[in-house]
Amino acid sequence: MDSATVPSSEDSALAKQFPQPMSATEDTALYSGSQFRFLQEEQARLKMRLQELKRELRNCPQDKVPFPVPEVPLVFQGQTQQGTEVPKSLVSNLRICYPLPGGSALVNFDDPKVAYRVLQQKEHKIDLEEFRLRVQVQPLELPVVTTIQVSSQMSGRRVLVTGLPAGLKLSEEELLDKLEIFFGKTKNGGGDVESRELLHGGVMLGFAKDEVAQNLCRIGQFTVPLGGQEFPLKVSPYISGEIQKAELRPQPMPQSVLVLNIPDVLDGPELHDILEIHFQKPTRGGGEVEALTVVPPGQRGLAVFTSGSC
Repeated sequence: MDSATVPSSEDSALAKQFPQPMSATEDTALYSGSQFRFLQEEQARLKMRLQELKRELRNCPQDKVPFPVPEVPLVFQGQTQQGTEVPKSLVSNLRICYPLPGGSALVNFDDPKVAYRVLQQKEHKIDLEEFRLRVQVQPLELPVVTTIQVSSQMSGRRVLVTGLPAGLKLSEEELLDKLEIFFGKTKNGGGDVESRELLHGGVMLGFAKDEVAQNLCRIGQFTVPLGGQEFPLKVSPYISGEIQKAELRPQPMPQSVLVLNIPDVLDGPELHDILEIHFQKPTRGGGEVEALTVVPPGQRGLAVFTSGSC
C-alpha cells in the first residue's frame, strides 16, 4: 500500500507566506486579459476621436454647396489700367474690373439723378471752335456674382495647421521652416514634408505619406516652439474647394454713364477736360462729376470698381 505524506502545520504556514509561482498557462491568461483591456481602452479613445473629427467635418463646406454672395455698393474711383489687350470682365470679392474699348469714356456723377438726366439724351453734341463732337451715351451694367457652387474634397496627404498667434515676429519663410522641421520629426508624429503654404488663418502642410497626415489629425493638438516661445497649435484635415459654377447677373450702376464713339481728333488730357466741362453743365442735364476717365482710340482700358467702404 502506498503511503501518503501529510503536510505539517509548519509546511502550510510556509506555503502561505511564499506562494508557488504560476504555471505558464496561468501567466499567459493573465497577460492576455491585460492586453485585451488595453485594446478596449484604446478602441474607446479612438472612437471618441473619430466622433470629434466627424463633428469638425460637419462644420466644413460640403460638396457642391451653393451660397449667396452679399451685394455691396460699387463706386468707380477713377483708376484705370491702360493696355493694348484686355480680358473679359473680371469679378472678385473686392472689386470688379470693367473693360473699356478705345474711343470711350466713363463718367461717374455724385448724384444718380444727374446720370439719369444725362441718359435721357442718347446722343450728345459738344460744340468746339472748329468742329462739333458727336458722342453716344448709355447706362453701365456690371456683372455681379449671385451664386457660387463649390465642390470640396478632403486631402489624404495634407493637413491644416491653425492657432498661429498674431504679431509673431517671424518672416513667412522662417515660420514655414520651423513648422516643417517640427512636423517633419517622427517623434512628433510627423514625416517628410513635400509642400507647404501660408494661408489666411493657417498653414497647409503636405506629406509624402497618407498615414502621416492621418496620424497628425488623430493627435490634433501640439505645442510648437516659435520665436522663442511655445504655442498650442491645432492640426485638422485639409479641405480644398473648387468653384464648379458661378451665376452672374447684370447690375445697373446708377451713378455711371458710358460714353462711346469718341473720334480721334483730340489728345487725351484735352479731351478729358472738354468732356468733364460738358457733363457738368446743367443746361445739358449734367452736374458734379466725381470721376472721369478717357480711353483714346486704338487703346484698351479697365475701369476698376470697388466697394463703397474702400
